[in-house]
Amino acid sequence: MRGRVLIVDDEKLMRVSLEKQLKKEGFLVKSMKTAGDALKYIRNEDYDIVVSDLRLPGLDGIEFLKEIKSISQKTIVIIMTAYGTVESAVTAMREGAFDYICKPFSTDELIIKLERALTYQKATSEVTRLRSEIQELYGQDNIIGKGEAMMKIFDTIKTISDRETTVLIQGESGTGKELIAGALHYNSSRKDGPFIKLSCAALNKEILESELFGHEKGAFTGAIRTKKGKFELSDGGSMFLDDVDDIPIEMQVKLLRVLQEREYERVGGEETISVDVRLICATKVDLAILVKQGKFREDLYYRLNVVAINLPALSERKEDIPLLINYFIKKYSKRLKISRPDISQDTLDLLMKYHWPGNVRELENVVEHALVFTSDNKITVQSLPENLKKFESISDKIHLDLQEKDKIDFQDEVAEFERNLIKWAYKKADGNQINMAEILGIPRTTLRNKMIKLNLSW
Repeated sequence: MRGRVLIVDDEKLMRVSLEKQLKKEGFLVKSMKTAGDALKYIRNEDYDIVVSDLRLPGLDGIEFLKEIKSISQKTIVIIMTAYGTVESAVTAMREGAFDYICKPFSTDELIIKLERALTYQKATSEVTRLRSEIQELYGQDNIIGKGEAMMKIFDTIKTISDRETTVLIQGESGTGKELIAGALHYNSSRKDGPFIKLSCAALNKEILESELFGHEKGAFTGAIRTKKGKFELSDGGSMFLDDVDDIPIEMQVKLLRVLQEREYERVGGEETISVDVRLICATKVDLAILVKQGKFREDLYYRLNVVAINLPALSERKEDIPLLINYFIKKYSKRLKISRPDISQDTLDLLMKYHWPGNVRELENVVEHALVFTSDNKITVQSLPENLKKFESISDKIHLDLQEKDKIDFQDEVAEFERNLIKWAYKKADGNQINMAEILGIPRTTLRNKMIKLNLSW
């Protein structure tokens, strides 16, 4: 089927002829005499295209067009007119008609317009779908957290999203800096403009300068054509500049000029280009330290650090780990087309104990891996990556927490440490002392002596 078409024309011969010919061409077609009859169908059924005569009994073509658009904006309307006046065509187009066609016309002429309309509708639907997905990806609902630090970040996003101020997002790799930048853009009045992203890491000065500001043809070897830079492509929208700490200091002055004057020249060019861009930057290190070390311009630092958002490491917000796990289970169960599994308590306990050096990004990868290797619709320790399994093998060992202590008894602490190690080995070896000694890497006689000394017997 090429598309669903509704024809509305009070001329029976025209109506029947078009319906018959379009059906032969593979369209699903229905025809009506009046706009009133047609509206009953449009309210209850989806039509891709309505082909309507301009002159109809009762409700005329223009009023009919308005009614269609009030019911469904996505329905495309093509107006047929026997008059072909510029005035009627302009009025129809102004009120939302996709196109018009003058009677008499050939079926081939109408089919060309129908195909063009369907192509446009498909492209529009795809743009709408992609925009919806992007809005969902960068929506605040996708930034998970319930702790005090995250609540403060949510309030900051809400407050500054629609401001034009420059924002500096600070946090370790994997903490979600790009999500925050996206939330700032897509919750602002610039959301319909471009959101351009660029990482400054691992790009040498020449490439980075070209990426940011563009270059003219012949500006350097390999510059075979003029290229627009990210600033130019971001005009009217926002640009997310990640790893801003990696920008070479000799190029920082050019970035400072853009922030101050909103203008620059392409590499090898003389024309001054003006841009309207909101800049959102991110850094994985403290820029203030780089300033003291002479590796980052102080004036640029103050221009970037107008509003700072500090993202905590995942190890500093462990109360959010269960929420994140549930979110990622839901996300990847849908993507992998599997039923959503449960997670065992010992697996959850292990994930809560782990130190997460890769932050939220590492947790997301772990959950996706676990779903791939899940059996019996339950995530267990065996579903986890190898590094987590190895961590699990030592996670029951005692961890000394001396932060609240000013003084300790060294011998007592050592004894307690050994006692917990032996208990851990006992559990792993089901009480078999030969296996316990092997797990601990000590002779069996040493194990026996320690058990006696520590008053451990099973």
